[in-house]
Amino acid sequence: MEAEPPQEPGLIETLAAGVAHEGRNPLNSLQINVGILEQELLELLPDRDAHVFAVLRKIAGEIKRLDDFVSEFLRFTRPPRLNVERLPVRPLLTDLAAFITPECSKKGVALDVDLRGPDTAWVDGFQLKQAILNLILNALQATPTGGHVVVRTSGDKRRLVVAVSDDGEGMSAETRERACTPFFTTREEGTGLGLPLVRRIVEQHGGSVEISSTPGKGTTVTLVFPAPRGS
Repeated sequence: MEAEPPQEPGLIETLAAGVAHEGRNPLNSLQINVGILEQELLELLPDRDAHVFAVLRKIAGEIKRLDDFVSEFLRFTRPPRLNVERLPVRPLLTDLAAFITPECSKKGVALDVDLRGPDTAWVDGFQLKQAILNLILNALQATPTGGHVVVRTSGDKRRLVVAVSDDGEGMSAETRERACTPFFTTREEGTGLGLPLVRRIVEQHGGSVEISSTPGKGTTVTLVFPAPRGS
C-alpha cells in the first residue's frame, strides 16, 4: 500500500533546496582540492605533525561538517514519496544495529536491541531505518563512555512502537519542548535537523513522536507508526 504523496513544497522551501543543491558542487570541489593540496605538501614536507597539516585537517573537517549539513537540509526540504508496505520489522532493525554497532563501540557505548513488538508493520523500510538511525546517533552523542543506548519495539497489529533510550545527559524541559524545532540545537556541531526529520518521517506515516527526558538521567524518544486504515 502506498501512502499519500507529501504536500508540494512552497516557494521558499523550493528556493532554499535549490540553493543548498547548488552549494554542494563547490563543497565537493573544495574537498577534492584540500586532499590534493595535502598530498602535494607531503612531498615537500613529510612531517605530518607540522602545523600546516593541522590547519588542513581543520579546514577539511569544517568542509565536511558543512557538506553534512547541506545533505541533511536537502533531506528535510525534499521529503520523499513514501512507499508504505507490510515489512518484517526485526530483520530491518537487526541490520541497522549491525551497521551502527561499530560506531557505538568506538565511543565505548553499548547498543542493546530488544525486539518484542510485532513481526511485521506497515512502514517505508528505508525511512523507518533513517528515523531510528538519527535517534541512535543523537543518543550516542549524549551518552558518555560506558553508557548504554537501547532500541525497543512493542505494539500490535494496529501499530508499531519504537523507543530509543539512553542514559546520557538528558534534556531540560525547555530543550525538550524545542527539540523538534528545525535548526534548534544545543551542540556546536549539530545541525538542528535530526529530530525534525524524524518527526516529519513519522508524521508522514500518520504517527506521532514523544520525548521524555530528565537532566542527568537520559532521554527516551518514542515513535508510533500506525497501520493504514483498512489494512
